[in-house]
Parts: sequence; structure tokens; C-alpha cells
Amino acid sequence: MRISARGAVIAGAWVKGDVEIDDGRLVRAGLPSTGSGYVLPGLVDLQVNGYGGVDFNAAGAEEFAHALAALARDGVLHVQPTVITDSEDNVVRQLGVLGKLREAAPRGAKVVGVHAEGPFLSPHHRGVHRPEYLRDPDPALVRRFLAAGPLRTITVAPELPGALELISWAARQGVIVQAGHSGADTATAYAGFDAGARAVTHLFNGMIAFSHRAPGIAGATLNREEVAIQLIADDIHLARETSMLALKAAEHRIMLVTDAASPAGAGDGAFTVGGFTVTVTDGVPRLPDGTLAGSTVTLLQQVAKLVALGWPVDRAVNLASRAPARFYGLTGAGELTLGGPADLIVTDEDVTPVRVLVGGTELAA
Repeated sequence: MRISARGAVIAGAWVKGDVEIDDGRLVRAGLPSTGSGYVLPGLVDLQVNGYGGVDFNAAGAEEFAHALAALARDGVLHVQPTVITDSEDNVVRQLGVLGKLREAAPRGAKVVGVHAEGPFLSPHHRGVHRPEYLRDPDPALVRRFLAAGPLRTITVAPELPGALELISWAARQGVIVQAGHSGADTATAYAGFDAGARAVTHLFNGMIAFSHRAPGIAGATLNREEVAIQLIADDIHLARETSMLALKAAEHRIMLVTDAASPAGAGDGAFTVGGFTVTVTDGVPRLPDGTLAGSTVTLLQQVAKLVALGWPVDRAVNLASRAPARFYGLTGAGELTLGGPADLIVTDEDVTPVRVLVGGTELAA
């Protein structure tokens, strides 16, 4: 099968021309171009709280399967479902559901692990997280989560009592610890990174505002080269100039995430997000008090926004594919290679998906 395109992103780099697939694998690239648009690697989203009308804090196996299929149709082939702050029993239940689902491996985006975003978050920077379930860091609770299912990542506010000890302990267990939903000052943020926090959950969102004399956790993150950065570049969570500032300062350690909530891919209306009812108007989900409640902008739409601003397509898509895959240690994901699986997105000139192929087979619309 030959795919007509302006070019493709192969091994993270732009290659002009068509590509060819044989027996489910990408076998040739750089053929004379016979079309327009792009061939891109499947995307990797490490922060998804819901999708296609499905709330990941409440979903059963069939609902999760529906959401995973919707994610794949939008170009996300590997996903880390996120369960936000909830009762201990409910988080344990959802981890169990996701563990069984990962073993069953339904068609759609592959579950690579689970992110527990909470309950060790600042009540002053909680966003959509329910305050009655927030609590101070507790290794016993993380042990219960680890026993319940495929927990891989936790978000912790480093200023909370016991946070530094928990971060150090969890990192030794192989858990990815991210700092976030935090009012930490710069010194406390540095202490969290020194203790073992490897990344920051959605930079600038859910944290104390950056100030020129009090840069806080955002300033600390931008000054620590070893810390990976999640960014929601949807022009809603962050002003475009803020996203550009972060990308110009630290593109080499940024990965785009959606922070998608249940309304993503489902249109406007009323939805449940982590126990709250949110209203989506013109694609923006908010609580009744106006607080943003996740995102409905897809990961590929974020890539398209960067390309529309003049970014080379390879640099833009790498932020949503190669970068998160490498951070997470996903071998063979988020990157097209000659001889590798034909897991790819075919887009038009506006980076809108036209076809999605997994192993060379087109997903049904």
C-alpha cells in the first residue's frame, strides 16, 4: 500500500514524499510525492481524565473500551488514563478495572499505565478535584493503589506535610512522581525535584502563579534541566504566548498533554467529571463557578495549532509522540521507523486526521 503525502515524520525527522506499507510495516519512505498532507506517528497522551463522553473516575470496562476507540480514531494510540482525586475505594476500583482492561487489550489506544492525580494535592490549587477527598501524602495509600492495578504515575504537591518523604519512597518503587496542583515556592519545588519528582503536571495550570520575584514551582521547573514538563498548548488553559514562552525555553523536555475530560470528542452539553457536573460551551468545559474542568481539544489539534504558527511538522508532532514515549520508556511507540509497525496518522494540509492505521489496517470511522 502506497500512501500519498507531502511527506512523513520518520524517526523524529521530516522525510519528503510518499510512504509504502507492506504486511503491516512501513517499508519505504521518501518516494516521489503524489499528494498533500502528512504521515505522522501515532500519538501518546499521558494525561487523559475522560474521553468520548466517558468519565474515567466512573467508567466500567465497556465505557473505557468506547473511550479508547475514540482516542485511537483521533490519533492517540497509547494513553495513560488518569483517575483524579476521589474516595480511596473508588480509585482502587478504577485501577482494577483498568488493569483487567489492559490485559484484555481491546482495539483502540493501548493503556500503558495509570496516573493517580491526587489525592495529595494542595486544596488552594485543586482545580476540579473534590476537596473532601484531598489528604496529606501517605505511602500506605500508594501501596494500596499499586496493589490494585497498573499505577505508574502520581502527582504530589511538594509543600504538603510528608510530601518529600513520599516522593523519595515512591521514586524508589519505580513510580513516576510529578509535582503539581501546588502552591510550592521555588525552594520547596527544588526540594521535591531533589527528592525524586521527575516531571511537572501541566505547567502553569493548577499551581501558584509565576511572579518575577516569586517564580514558584513554574520558575523552578523551567530552571531545572532534568525535569520533564507537561504542557496543555490548547490556547485555553494557557495563552498562546505562555505556551510559546515555555517551548522556546525548554522544548527539548516538553511533552504535550490534553488533560482531556469526558466531554472531549463528544461536543457541547452537560457531563460528569470526577463527581462534578460541568457544562461545555464552544468546546470549553467549566464548573458552575467558571473553573476550567479539563480540555476538549485533541492532542492532534494541539499539534495543528503549532504547525499553523509556523512550526515544522516534525518538531510539533514529536512533542505529542516521541517525547512522551521516551519519557515513559515506551519502546516502539510514538515513532515511525522503516521496518517498524505502520501505526500512523494520515492528515490533510491542516493536520486534520483523514485516516488512522494500526499495523497497516485502517481503523473504522
